[in-house]
Amino acid sequence: MGKFRVAIINNLWNFIFHMAFLLTLLLNKALKLPKDFEKLPLNLNTFELDPSNSFVTEFLWDFLEGLELREKFYYKELGEKKSYPVKEFSFHGFSWLATLSSINNKKARDFTKMVIDKLGCFGNRYSANSWQLDIASSRLSAICLNIRFLDLSKNLGDQKNIILFIRFHVIYLTFCKLFCFKGLKSLRLHSSIFFASLILGDAYAKRHGILKRIIKDASFLLNKNGEIKSRNAAELLEILFLVNRLIRFSSTAELSRGKVDAELKRIQNKVAPVLRGLRLGSGRLVRACGSGGETTQWNLDKELFDAKLSDFSIRKRAMGFHRVSAGRLRLIFDGKSALDSVQSNELSCPAFSFELSSGQRTIFQNNVPFKFFLGDSDGIARSPKQYNSVQYSLARRFRKASKWSVKIVRVKDYRDHENHYLEGEKVINIDQLNLSHWRKLIIPSSGNGVIGRDLISIDSGKMAEYGPINVQFFLHPSVDVWKTNESNYFLLQLKNKELWNFETDMNNGFLENYNYLDPTDLQERIGYKIVLQRRLTTQTFSIDWRLFIQSHSTRITREKINF
Repeated sequence: MGKFRVAIINNLWNFIFHMAFLLTLLLNKALKLPKDFEKLPLNLNTFELDPSNSFVTEFLWDFLEGLELREKFYYKELGEKKSYPVKEFSFHGFSWLATLSSINNKKARDFTKMVIDKLGCFGNRYSANSWQLDIASSRLSAICLNIRFLDLSKNLGDQKNIILFIRFHVIYLTFCKLFCFKGLKSLRLHSSIFFASLILGDAYAKRHGILKRIIKDASFLLNKNGEIKSRNAAELLEILFLVNRLIRFSSTAELSRGKVDAELKRIQNKVAPVLRGLRLGSGRLVRACGSGGETTQWNLDKELFDAKLSDFSIRKRAMGFHRVSAGRLRLIFDGKSALDSVQSNELSCPAFSFELSSGQRTIFQNNVPFKFFLGDSDGIARSPKQYNSVQYSLARRFRKASKWSVKIVRVKDYRDHENHYLEGEKVINIDQLNLSHWRKLIIPSSGNGVIGRDLISIDSGKMAEYGPINVQFFLHPSVDVWKTNESNYFLLQLKNKELWNFETDMNNGFLENYNYLDPTDLQERIGYKIVLQRRLTTQTFSIDWRLFIQSHSTRITREKINF
């Protein structure tokens, strides 16, 4: 019944958007073209790629051309068949345009022209894949903000076609915004119309009115502390990116009316301290809640610099995450991710997981799916939700798709003159069984290590019903690791030759491979995880571990730490 209701709602929305599309077709043909057409030097991305870099050519060919488009269009023309793991991506949103625009060589321009021609976005036929609100808004923003690149590529034809195509989007989204409620979708929609007005002029959109609506959307998304309900750090960065562009491209007169500039600056100064608090020493955002951490089409430090902020503080507690800065160590602890009614055979709980960096080098990071500019990372490689936390399971003879739920009892962080402390307690419910997990982390103020203890208690059920308990630590693929047989020591070496020791209380640790999808170039790599496994022999037991530095290299002191 639930699926049937969802199908009816989706069909209803599809009908509404289809009607808006047909009305837009009629109006776009009937209305006169604006006299003025301004080609502003706007650019969506804030990073630059070196066209001679081998990463660029590999990225362009093996990734962009190797996805659904290459299989569907390119090989069909050659009469060849080849299978790819990628099933579905949102090429229609044009979010990939920023990457190609930053490359801006002949290969990038030719590829852009091929994709736009094959997508058929200029046709008069409605397609739900092309005209969903998020996709249409993203496409309009990408076209307007990268119009210099498109002009060089000759992708959109002459000026008349460009104006008609942009105006079509503005009219269509103006109809659709009647059915778009406050939130991130509405913010994206209004921002795209604002960017289009920079090219079309005020004839179809009054910029001052749009700015006021954007402020309402952003204020609705953010609470008083600048946090966002989704806890997705990448979405928070997107809000900062949009606000930065709105200030940059608005005239002084537009900003001064109704104190719009003060409101936009207020949003900047609310968001920036939260983003700083969610950033590791490597300059990357925490990888959790749909954020890839290392990938985004916007550069975090560049956006913070462009904002010209008056608030330079760092939020130590933001969106349920707790940040500890000790010496060269940066640790971010998730103290909020409770779960409700998850069907699975086993559970790796995000609550009390953490990520850790030393200087600019990431040591531990979560291995979870994330959103990127083409859609979900699962489209490239499916990644189970694996966290630097505890994995629970049932005994094999009881193993089935059980209903898991997690309730957080308490979380606290405090410090004294020697150490930082993080503590958390939660209850895990599996059908009719209950477990309690208490985790405590101690981080010396010198930043020379981390001491951890995980205490597991069985509240209900027999010990025979539970499977092994695994405490997991996912090493970044750039970290080399060695373990001697019959020992409880692991030797870790970072890229800058910094050496760390990982020690367990018993000889119960082993290494396993895991597949890591690198967000920076969307290539799969092999990483290692340290697993501390215990089988339940008592109602309550603890697992102790510690990470401590062995030696520094001469290069370490010359590396800049991102605070």
